Amino acid sequence: MHSKNLTKDTELKNIAIALISQYGDDADAVATLRAAEYAAELNNEEWIKWESIIILINQINNSPDLNG
Repeated sequence: MHSKNLTKDTELKNIAIALISQYGDDADAVATLRAAEYAAELNNEEWIKWESIIILINQINNSPDLNG
């Protein structure tokens, strides 16, 4: 089970990094819009996933370590 969580965490971090690479400073806004779409559809699983990605984007952007 631990490796499944680690894989999911890695997947979410990779999505966050990809969004930052593609959208730069707008990555947070893009992820927020995606989260809002899922929230409006009452898709809690995807909504929570995208809320986690928003947190990761902010952590990476605020990290003094350029590797996140």
